[in-house]
Amino acid sequence: MGMINLINDIVWGTPALVMMLSAGILFTAGTGFFQFRHPIHWLKCTVFSSSKNHSSQNSLSQFEAMSSALAATLGTGNIAGVSAALASGGAGAVFWMWISALFGTMTGFAENVLGIYYRRSDEKGKWHGGAMCYIEGGLSEKRYTRLLAKPLAVLFAVLCVLSAFGMGNMVQMNSAAGALQNSFSIPPIITGVSLAAAEAFIIFGGAKKTGSVTAKLVPFMSGFYILGSLWLIAENITRLPGVFGAIFEGAFGIDAVGGGISGYLIKQAISIGFRRGIFSNEAGLGTSVAAHAAAEVTEPCVQGMWSIFEVFFDTIVMCSLTAVVLLAAPCTAPTAEEAFASVSTRPQYFRLTESDGIITSGAPMISTLSPTEEISFRTVYKTSFDMGISRSGNTFSNLMCIQGIQRTDSAGRPEFLDADKKVPLIDSVIISEVNGAQLAAYAFSQTFGNAAGMLLAAAVTMFAFSTVLGWSGFGSQAAVYIFGNKAEKPFKWIFIIVTAIGAVIDFSAAWSISDMINGLMAIPNLIALFLLSPKVFEITRNYCRRIFHQESIKPMLSVYTSHSNRHVAPYKKAAPDTSQKRL
Repeated sequence: MGMINLINDIVWGTPALVMMLSAGILFTAGTGFFQFRHPIHWLKCTVFSSSKNHSSQNSLSQFEAMSSALAATLGTGNIAGVSAALASGGAGAVFWMWISALFGTMTGFAENVLGIYYRRSDEKGKWHGGAMCYIEGGLSEKRYTRLLAKPLAVLFAVLCVLSAFGMGNMVQMNSAAGALQNSFSIPPIITGVSLAAAEAFIIFGGAKKTGSVTAKLVPFMSGFYILGSLWLIAENITRLPGVFGAIFEGAFGIDAVGGGISGYLIKQAISIGFRRGIFSNEAGLGTSVAAHAAAEVTEPCVQGMWSIFEVFFDTIVMCSLTAVVLLAAPCTAPTAEEAFASVSTRPQYFRLTESDGIITSGAPMISTLSPTEEISFRTVYKTSFDMGISRSGNTFSNLMCIQGIQRTDSAGRPEFLDADKKVPLIDSVIISEVNGAQLAAYAFSQTFGNAAGMLLAAAVTMFAFSTVLGWSGFGSQAAVYIFGNKAEKPFKWIFIIVTAIGAVIDFSAAWSISDMINGLMAIPNLIALFLLSPKVFEITRNYCRRIFHQESIKPMLSVYTSHSNRHVAPYKKAAPDTSQKRL
């Protein structure tokens, strides 16, 4: 973990964050602030488009392509990732998540403009695309970048495959299995095998089957989560002014307790906010390009606008709902003293306060577990957690869990306090910090009661499963790029096996490893985006002149002819883009 954290400090340090933000600002300014100036237009061309569901035998509709991409980004990062961001970076991290998303919309736009422009089709007319295609295709057109083209493209593809197995698979399945086990007592092995079987049925049906499933799953699970979040927020609407006050105070390092400006609070809020925002919407990573490249459209800017909506919906809408729920809902967990007075083998929650330092001291704890007998906790272990008390107003950032461990005799049989064997004899406890989806589940339970855990477990499972479906396509395209078409089926089989394994193994380092691979994957992609930015601006200007100024100029559509891109083959001439009629 030490090496992973060191790499994360480098790839997510100040230079990397500046590079990410600079990319968003560059494409925002270079396209004339497109996302801010033309919101009605990109909404009409995406979710409110009459031709969004048009597809062919070998391609996806624009909505299916976006759903496949959004399925991958709408994962546990929207729940568990936001919870972790608030716990680590405070409420101010939410503001910087918003900033990363507003500028990240145009980073995603640029990625998919290039993705459509440089995608290719095989001899069967099936689309192949991804960031590796525009990295190689675009950089090979210029003499001074030609030597970088292939190495950067291969590096990206390798990291994408690794990320597909980690962030896009094992992390998601581990979260889903944990949620179902906690709420429904479903063994992780059952979850892993069941979801792996469902996944196999879908992904071996090809991109069309995946697109069709995600086009139905994404609206359903999103609506399910939105309604539940809005209900809880409405229950605590009077707390919203304080919530947004805490967000802006934390974003600019205003120490609500000590007064003044804290540089450390600013750094933490920016770093965690950007990291979690990018982890959620993946703008700058180049991952969603593989899904968008399969769309039935030859106008690069049209599919680029779907990416604007995708990033906006993922972070500004979905992540914000989780954040506001956690910041607005009051935490009614008992105090540490109350929790220790009623320890049982059942996990219980309590609030950690500044007066609870005794918990980490290792001192014996006394608790009355029955009306007649007191038990001395001779061993208090696994007590390594952050004692920092939140200054952000987030009442859930210090939620802890305590669970008693029942004593066993020399033969391994459990011991009890009473002859009827109803009161277990507890001689030690496990204390752990509550984070991720478990934290969100507790927040929802404040309004929805015990059913909240079940509802959120279902939501987490749907989010996780959709992410796995999306990433199966991303990783598959990267594997095909590296090894050829023969690698597609072996990759999918390995991916399915990893799904089952991810549900049962202990993956405690998941978030750190995922952050590391994300950061490394962004490097070749961002280098290519900066070098290819003139092409993005040229294509966007061409589109704006034709659509907004009604100029009769030749459109810059997808490149399919081999004479201009000899480095990528095979290409096949595409049919005219009928979607232009609606614009």
